[in-house]
Amino acid sequence: MCNRSESIAKIASALVAFSGEVKAIEKDGTNPHFKSSYATLDNMIDETKPLLKKHGLTVMQFPGGDGEKVTVRTMILHESGEYIESEPLTLKAVKMDPQGAGSAITYARRYSYAAALSLSLGDDDDGNAASQAPQRPVQASQQRSRHSAPPPTDEDLAAIQQASEQNRKGQSQGSFPAMARVYKLREQIGMPWGELNTLAGTILGREIKFLKSHVKTNEEWELIEQALKEAA
Repeated sequence: MCNRSESIAKIASALVAFSGEVKAIEKDGTNPHFKSSYATLDNMIDETKPLLKKHGLTVMQFPGGDGEKVTVRTMILHESGEYIESEPLTLKAVKMDPQGAGSAITYARRYSYAAALSLSLGDDDDGNAASQAPQRPVQASQQRSRHSAPPPTDEDLAAIQQASEQNRKGQSQGSFPAMARVYKLREQIGMPWGELNTLAGTILGREIKFLKSHVKTNEEWELIEQALKEAA
């Protein structure tokens, strides 16, 4: 909850007028570590100061700290004496020496200044999503994609081995020649086995749970092969 003067009627009116005139702040700084651009504090102040003055406003910022963290409070003052003060923004510096503390204070001032005045900074992510905080582990099912197929079942491996053996011996009867091509295509495009079963069932008009057991003819394998080529 922010602090404020007993009345904010005049400062509120001035801030509304300011917000209607202020433009988006141009990004004039570059963060080489994150390879991102951002609006510097100096640029924000230079861009907003004339408009703030026009509407009888000014911004004051007060840094503080406890030796481990730094804080910044931002206050917007109106010429009438009314004010609005933000809650302290607290940050922990990467290294608590004069340089680290100064960098953290500038960083906090920049974001607090922009937030207090509701400035438009575009996709200003100089913090790079809070310095890339660790993400929650993604479940294995969410990690799968068409380019990362799950391992084949024992039945699939046996079918592949049988097809390869028959092709090596020149035995082209049965479903195996087209089946071998289907398995090879599936591997090339990275289609999960469950998705391949669904595709085969759609093409053949019946439920397919195990390709080797439920696809009986070479013509059916050729239909599946054609569908895989189109899917690729």
